[in-house]
Amino acid sequence: MYYLSLGIKKTFCLFTAFSTFFVAFFFILTSLSSHVHSADKQAVSAPQTMLILDGSGSMWGKIKDGHKILVARKAIAGAIRPFEGKLNLGLMSYGHRKRAACLDIQLLKQTSPLNPLQFSRIVNRIKPIGKTPITSTLSSAVKILNRKGATGSSIILLADGPENCRKDPCSLITPAFAKQNKLTVHVIAFSMLPKDARSLQCLSQNSGGSFHTPSDQKTLEAAVTAALNSSLKSDTLKAPINKKPEPKKIVVKPGIKLSAHLGAKSPALKIGVSWKIEKLTNKGIAESDLPPWTSKTAETEFDLTPGAYRIVADFDEYQVIRDIEVQKNKRELSRFIFNLSQLKLPAGWALPDSRSGFGKLLLERQADKKQKNLPLQNQSEIMIFDLAKSSETRLIPAGTYKISGIENGKMLNWFLHASPGKLIEIPIWKKTGRIRFDFKNTSGGTALSAPYIKVYRTDLKPDKLVEVARSRAKTPQFDLAPGKYLAHIIDGHAEMRHSFSIKAGHFASQPLSLDQGGLKVDVLRQNQKEAHHLEILKLNENSGLKYITELSDFQNDIKLSPGKYRLIYRASQSDRARVKDVQIINGATKTIKFATRQAYVSFSISKRDDALSRHQIFWQLFDEKGHIVWQSVEPNPSLYLSAGTYNIVAEIGNDKFRSKLRIKGKKPRKFDLSDKQIN
Repeated sequence: MYYLSLGIKKTFCLFTAFSTFFVAFFFILTSLSSHVHSADKQAVSAPQTMLILDGSGSMWGKIKDGHKILVARKAIAGAIRPFEGKLNLGLMSYGHRKRAACLDIQLLKQTSPLNPLQFSRIVNRIKPIGKTPITSTLSSAVKILNRKGATGSSIILLADGPENCRKDPCSLITPAFAKQNKLTVHVIAFSMLPKDARSLQCLSQNSGGSFHTPSDQKTLEAAVTAALNSSLKSDTLKAPINKKPEPKKIVVKPGIKLSAHLGAKSPALKIGVSWKIEKLTNKGIAESDLPPWTSKTAETEFDLTPGAYRIVADFDEYQVIRDIEVQKNKRELSRFIFNLSQLKLPAGWALPDSRSGFGKLLLERQADKKQKNLPLQNQSEIMIFDLAKSSETRLIPAGTYKISGIENGKMLNWFLHASPGKLIEIPIWKKTGRIRFDFKNTSGGTALSAPYIKVYRTDLKPDKLVEVARSRAKTPQFDLAPGKYLAHIIDGHAEMRHSFSIKAGHFASQPLSLDQGGLKVDVLRQNQKEAHHLEILKLNENSGLKYITELSDFQNDIKLSPGKYRLIYRASQSDRARVKDVQIINGATKTIKFATRQAYVSFSISKRDDALSRHQIFWQLFDEKGHIVWQSVEPNPSLYLSAGTYNIVAEIGNDKFRSKLRIKGKKPRKFDLSDKQIN
């Protein structure tokens, strides 16, 4: 019994010890887990900053401190040391892997607590070679930062040149975009021309960031430090404190809100109104010491001190003047009524021959019999509208008008009343016919992209066409006098002719299908700076060759009428012409390929076999005029060259090699610059 009791006591003591150990271990795990969770949450909510370093080929350019990329590496390494562990910093670059690729963009390091040594090692691996896709890189950086879940983020763009991938970074980073993404962009325009630097200044202005233009290592390191400081200060948004808002005292600033209208019941005008406001003295004249307030916004507001003012509103050669009194703590709403009517002039009547329609209209405003003792200037007003110069809607003062026009030597008169804000039409439509064209493309039944139509009358003069109207609308509409007409439709370089007749008082809608095909020219060019040229001629069986057009930019499809064509291509002015015939079919696109005569050329420096020559050779190629054609930092680069004379320069540290090259034909060439060193 004694031994049994002793065993139970020992077992109980052992159980108590193990229980205490597990409770302590669980407490430590819980504390560690909560600490890690809070640390992760703090890292995510901390400021997120992405550094974008230019990796384009121009970063191998030289400044007084050396090559730009080498200067940038040293400046970044010096600037990031004080920020160790204080900032979540990531790294992106572009143009560092491919020579001519606008999609060469890479995330080299995710945003995480800054380790200067590790960060500098990644920066030193960037070797500039390609293009400058700034807009696409900024878009990718914003998406990456947004996935981090931070409530505020910054981008530091370090570039030595503007965008060269046919995009506009200012259209991406707008004030609305920056506000929506809680984004700040700091721009460092490193050793950049003032004109190119100004093209990137919009990024910092639209997002509230800083803008720097360093030119050497010292100023570059200071600019990176300032941008990192700004990113560190833009801390996460603090949680709002739930307090009952205190009622705000509404204080109305004295002033006036202005709007302009054609008539009393017309909507407010949106454009074309200019305003001028002058402060009046006690004698009712403008104060000479105060300049007038002006605005060109149709609906506008002015903050004014209490007192008397004169307001002048101008709209399309018409003016309204009014004196008002601005009172304290009151904002006046003033509507300016111009009492104007809109007169729709007859479209399609701008004709060279007066026998086919009206050339001018005479408008005479009649005096209002109900109002006596009218001012002399309001009793009668005469206006002449030259239809050869304008066929748009014109504004006229409200009232009763006598409208006169001459047709075939006879004077025709109408009496019309123009109400304020209303649109009136001259009743000559009864003498005309209306026609509308609905253009379609026979290849797919879709509307033409940009049709151009000219309308000629064919029955006025024997053996002569008289142009009467033209339009670029997709569904043009014409009001024409009775007669016979010819429509000439052009879309790109495809064209057709259509004859039709007009009867008085009739309306017709005619669908027209334009037969056309597409021509796509594919040019194999290794040297993208060639000034190539394409001439297009049409082959007619009876009349021979007909000139169509000459093009220097033919990346998009060329629209042509069906038929046989002759294409004459030159890679440059000195290059021989390449001729190909092609058959264009309605509704189909034909692809023609041209290849330029170029030779594959490779360069090397065989007698230099050290670490410097394997990594730090800077190659440049110039044409006969001294213009740079190509550059590279590869140890043994190669490229395609057209026939001609070139100068090649290679730099290894302080050593320089130079040679002159003459290229003929397409035979591959190898050039070794070992014996071309310049002392």
